[in-house]
Amino acid sequence: MAPAPAVSVNSNVAANSTCASLCSSLEFTGDYTITPILCEAYEAGTTVPAPSGQSEVNCDSNQGALDAGICRVTLSIQTAGNSEAYMEVWMPNDDTTSWNGRTMSTDNGGLSGCVAYDDMTYVTGLGFAAFGDNGGHNSSSFDGTAFYQSNQNVLDWAFRSCHASVVAGKDVVRQFYGQEQDYAYYIGCSTGGQQGMHSAQYFPDDFDGIIAGSAAADFNHLEDWGARFVQLTGTSSDDPRFLTEDQWIFVQSYIFAQCDEALDGVNDGILEDPTACKFDTSAIPVCNDTETDNCLTSTQIDTVNNVFSPLVDSEDKLLYPALLYGSQVDAFRLGTLDGSTQGIAHDWYAYGVYNNSDFNITGLNEEDWDYADSLDEFHGNVSSYSGDLSAFRSAGGKMIIYHGMADPMVSGNNAQRYYLKVQSQMGLSSYEDVDPFMRLFRISGMAHCGVGGIAGPGAWMFGQSATADAEGVAENIIDTLVDWVENDNGPETITGTKFYYDTADYGVEFERPHCRYPFRTTYSGSGDWTDPSTWTCELIEDYTNCYDTEPRLCNADGSF
Repeated sequence: MAPAPAVSVNSNVAANSTCASLCSSLEFTGDYTITPILCEAYEAGTTVPAPSGQSEVNCDSNQGALDAGICRVTLSIQTAGNSEAYMEVWMPNDDTTSWNGRTMSTDNGGLSGCVAYDDMTYVTGLGFAAFGDNGGHNSSSFDGTAFYQSNQNVLDWAFRSCHASVVAGKDVVRQFYGQEQDYAYYIGCSTGGQQGMHSAQYFPDDFDGIIAGSAAADFNHLEDWGARFVQLTGTSSDDPRFLTEDQWIFVQSYIFAQCDEALDGVNDGILEDPTACKFDTSAIPVCNDTETDNCLTSTQIDTVNNVFSPLVDSEDKLLYPALLYGSQVDAFRLGTLDGSTQGIAHDWYAYGVYNNSDFNITGLNEEDWDYADSLDEFHGNVSSYSGDLSAFRSAGGKMIIYHGMADPMVSGNNAQRYYLKVQSQMGLSSYEDVDPFMRLFRISGMAHCGVGGIAGPGAWMFGQSATADAEGVAENIIDTLVDWVENDNGPETITGTKFYYDTADYGVEFERPHCRYPFRTTYSGSGDWTDPSTWTCELIEDYTNCYDTEPRLCNADGSF
């Protein structure tokens, strides 16, 4: 996608503040002690090397070559006592790409302590000055050992590193370009999406616009939910409850028979709205003494029903909503239903909650859930689940939330639950009152963030990451957010693109508009379904009914 139009910047930047000399003159506002480490220019076409602490861990970063020449500034931020965060600021700095007057903060997934170099490369190519931080520690997505006996590291990861990097990054941008940014934006997915939501909830002035994808919000209960699956399925085929991958594929055939074309009018292998699916497991053949193929045992059918049930406590209080129908095969392939221990949940409880490296996550129970909840404020409100966005709204902030409706790792049901929580907690009468500051887009057929090798069968590319941006993408969500923030053009749809083999070189397979919630993307009933014009948006009239329905998204008293 083409970058947003550039704005005028100080024409004497190169003369009065070169990149190499910047470190010696930087001054910082705010409450943090900040030390510049490196100020160095890189030309377009080169690859920025990771610092030693970052390169020693598996950061899963495939940033590739720079699309824009940049001035790279690296900083050490003392966040508290002996705790510190590492951050980088990348600023477009040559004729290939002009600065567009905007900043874009990026963040990480899982428990990661890695700068999101791929996203920084991506957004600087669009003209943004980019910020990235390591969450106050160096680690891979599944490694929480940095939290062991260090709640300061937990606080850095939960919010402080991101907020501090915004404060410091804006200082660097102002001194390099000779002017403040016109607008500040944020983009992140998974825990990065959670961080965006946390910023809107607790630091409403940090960003004018936020893109929060597949957010791991209500974090404690998400980990409780994820850890529960091995208790439901068992660890291997030796357990009578266990289903193999082939058996989950078998279950999928029955789900799609009931809920694909029968609900959305198109037999395309995509459940357009799996929340409308009321799957009846009684259709699955039950094995007996003579029939052992193409069937499940009654015990396995119980497993299917349990897997697609919400997490509730002993008093039937909803803690986390159910896995979405249609996501179970990828859930097996990505480790949710294959009998393995959930790595993030284990490390969060072992190191972040209990400070006990020997903690056994397979025995997690309600007592553990309650204890983790009791520490949420101590952990910096890491749950990121406040529905009060009043200050963010008053500041003029806009947030786009998107979530894959085939997400096997973070249930897309929780995105709808959060939307309803905001509407309820803020006392808003309808979606029209939510529209001015928050919009949710449910992306049919998209797995977790559209990355990880299993992106999903839907039209999941819309510029939400470097992976999802390519020549020929129908829409770029970053441009969409900018247009909303700066021109008040609130999006009603986001059009996604599906390439053959998920590769732009093979051409476009189809495009599809994804409607803002509480509207459902609906096939018109005639015309080529690969044509986006054959799909419309229809209001879900009873979308606030969240208790006595499937999926259950609230409690009997209306609480979330």
